[in-house]
Amino acid sequence: MAGVHLAADAGPCGAIKRGDDRRAWGRLLMLLRWIVAPLALLGAAAAQAEGGTLVIVGGGLDPANGEIYGALLKARPDGAPTIAIIPAASGESAASARSATRALERHGAKPEDFVTIRLALVDDPATAEVDESGWAGNAYDPAEIAALERAGAIWFLGGDQARITALLLEKNGSDTPMLAAIRRRLAAGAVVGGTSAGAAIMSEGMIGQGDSLGALLGGKVGEALELTRGLGFLKGALVDQHFGERARLGRLAVALTDPAQRQRIGFGIDEDTALIVSLGDGRATVAGSGYVTLLDARNAQRTPGRRIGIAGLTLGLAGAGDSIDLAETAITPAPARKPTAGREYVERPLLSGGGMAYGDQSLGNVVGEGLLDNAAATVIEAHSFAGTTGVTYRFAKASAARGWWGRDGEGRARYTITGVAFDITPITVAIRKAAD
Repeated sequence: MAGVHLAADAGPCGAIKRGDDRRAWGRLLMLLRWIVAPLALLGAAAAQAEGGTLVIVGGGLDPANGEIYGALLKARPDGAPTIAIIPAASGESAASARSATRALERHGAKPEDFVTIRLALVDDPATAEVDESGWAGNAYDPAEIAALERAGAIWFLGGDQARITALLLEKNGSDTPMLAAIRRRLAAGAVVGGTSAGAAIMSEGMIGQGDSLGALLGGKVGEALELTRGLGFLKGALVDQHFGERARLGRLAVALTDPAQRQRIGFGIDEDTALIVSLGDGRATVAGSGYVTLLDARNAQRTPGRRIGIAGLTLGLAGAGDSIDLAETAITPAPARKPTAGREYVERPLLSGGGMAYGDQSLGNVVGEGLLDNAAATVIEAHSFAGTTGVTYRFAKASAARGWWGRDGEGRARYTITGVAFDITPITVAIRKAAD
């Protein structure tokens, strides 16, 4: 980019002077993380050893997506056809519930299968005859809870995830009677799913708001990161949604390395894409048109300060048909995908860059075709900035990095990626108009 100067600030881990005590303390914390993180994952797998299914959708779910809607319907236990729709996140609860009902009927649900759980925080302006904000206390209503008790599927709609947690969690963080009923149904084998905001609530920690630049640059630009409490149906990992479409890789990296947040494994789910978790065997599969990004921060180091750098992240991508072992955080590619090593699609060095004129900047393209499927590439750098401050994403072929490519059952070309080294470095940017 002519006329653009990018200067790396103190690297991801710092070049920051510390006293001997601080070095010793840092080494102790790293040792504890090496010991505790695997134990936490094993504990999470044990906690999920019994139960039903989670269908976690990254938002933007196409009503025609039979893979995902079909998976939700198929996961209902025998003799429990009821589908409980929870519109708590939506500001238009009636319209949102109708839309979800129509989509599910399109894929085989029967009209008599549905019940809408009357739980909402705000009024739907389209329903003059009903004030849905009056449903705010229904997490204690025996009739609404009874409707949930017979559900084989419980489906959380999109909107504002903070509304769901405000309605279903007590002020002290404990379960309301309705949330306790949902947990009982899940443990008994029901399927619990959600899209967009309904996906954000799935993990124990929850991302309430924020974008990548806002999170990495300390709120100086964009929207700062907010971490809060989710409902914890999925143990041991943090969920993010609208992932590729809203460029949320940076914010997930910041969230996973936040000292106040326990999870160090993250799943970033693209729109029209689902992570389908079988709690009984601790495995997950991917369905839909996008990717699930697996981000591992167990060995990551984060630069303290307002402008954040992070080193030591590991990144993987899973597409439709791929499976993930949750305890091992290992991705297994779909059978149709073949290794890229030795049969790379391209062999051309890539320039570091970014911006709208730079071509496809999706993770699948950058890390797939640009890095693992490129015989000439060992490192790719992409820059993002606002004004004079920004960040560089650095993706590298680590020794453990592997790639596979193939077409899924819908004929879509997809990569499976594991073991890519990922660092984030703060930069300072100077832009000058070219002389000629």
